[in-house]
Amino acid sequence: MPVNSRIPAKELEGLTLDGGWTVGPLLLKRPKATGGNFCQCYKVRSKTGREAFLKALDFHHAFQLGTEMIEKSTILFNFERELLDECSKHGMDRVVRAIGNGTVQLDPSDPFTRVPYLIFELADIDCRSHLDDPSLRSSIAWKLRSLHHVATGLKQLHGVGIAHQDLKPSNVLVFHINNILTVSKVADLGRASRAGHPSPYDDQLWAGDLNYAPPEVHYSYLEPEWWKRRIAADLYTLGGLLSFMFTQTTSIATLFNSLPLQFWPANWGGSFEEVLPYLVNSFNRTADDFANSLPLKLRDDLVPVFELLCHPDPNKRISAGVAMNKNALERHLSRFDLLAFRAETGGYD
Repeated sequence: MPVNSRIPAKELEGLTLDGGWTVGPLLLKRPKATGGNFCQCYKVRSKTGREAFLKALDFHHAFQLGTEMIEKSTILFNFERELLDECSKHGMDRVVRAIGNGTVQLDPSDPFTRVPYLIFELADIDCRSHLDDPSLRSSIAWKLRSLHHVATGLKQLHGVGIAHQDLKPSNVLVFHINNILTVSKVADLGRASRAGHPSPYDDQLWAGDLNYAPPEVHYSYLEPEWWKRRIAADLYTLGGLLSFMFTQTTSIATLFNSLPLQFWPANWGGSFEEVLPYLVNSFNRTADDFANSLPLKLRDDLVPVFELLCHPDPNKRISAGVAMNKNALERHLSRFDLLAFRAETGGYD
């Protein structure tokens, strides 16, 4: 395949795909967007006028990094498709659904013009953009209900042995149901891990965005038990979302900003167990800072949630007596539901 050859994944506009979907213009990636390196994205429209989001596998881009990347990108694409099928089978309503998939061949005589694709339900906006837009409703009630929806999505994934491993504001998609009601859903399972099944990124310490990774990852601590390692990480990234919702910064960023330089990962030569007491000391200060950033009426309710989810010790991100398994999120889920209801009914006015 010549280096300067055509890029089939960028040539889908105007095509009609299986199921009657018509492909619209290529979508440009946001300047700060991460992930999706081997994909091109489009809006598509069905015969009935329904709009959706299409992600096309870009073999050309993969080839530029070496022929082995063709196989790797295909494995990753198929893995995500299988996870989405599993989510659909179990009716996960707080995980973004794939509503179609297939392959289009632009030139029958050229195997390199084969383009696999996935079609997803189309969101209105992602959580990060929603929070950044002052014209949108980002009230206390909206934030808490969104956190409840996200926790529900993670719980649904955990229930079938899937850990997300890359939860961040841009991977939470918001759907406007009407002028008042919105639904938030967990998106992008490309970096996920699955219990009892080989996952493409399982050989890496952390597959997701390091800017949101839990402290143990930064110190190369590897918990051998899948449930303890993966679920604890998802809990931390949920706490990071809580932090971002209310302070516009992440829990890991505030932790390191409060940590003396000699204990930063790049400067630390000891083990995670040895640095943990220093992390806990810094975390206690960040918990105070988080509390002070909240309206007084929220502190008693939200600070204990932050202190659990964002604790540097992965074993302490759940209440005492709760196992780190598929049900680890249950109490957090109930808590967010209660707090959201309280906000929606004027409890924080």
